[in-house]
Amino acid sequence: MGEAEMDCGAVIEEMYTFLDGELTASQRITITSHLEGCIDCHEVIDFHAELKLVIAQRCTEQVPTGLEERIRQTLASGDHHDPAGGIPRL
Repeated sequence: MGEAEMDCGAVIEEMYTFLDGELTASQRITITSHLEGCIDCHEVIDFHAELKLVIAQRCTEQVPTGLEERIRQTLASGDHHDPAGGIPRL
């Protein structure tokens, strides 16, 4: 991503890294500058920011007790494929 002006495609490509706060200060300023002058990109970013909030608020289901440990053990053992080549066994 360049330090100068960005086009809409580059902004959309970096959308999630922007929303997740994973950009350098310079990159963030470049995208913010683009968003101030581009209503189309601004609307896309706003929509996805709101979508992330809704997902974070509503997706609070807990992992069943013991499932994480069974997954870790299975992956650590290296024996996680069905001999017939099907779905991994847990």
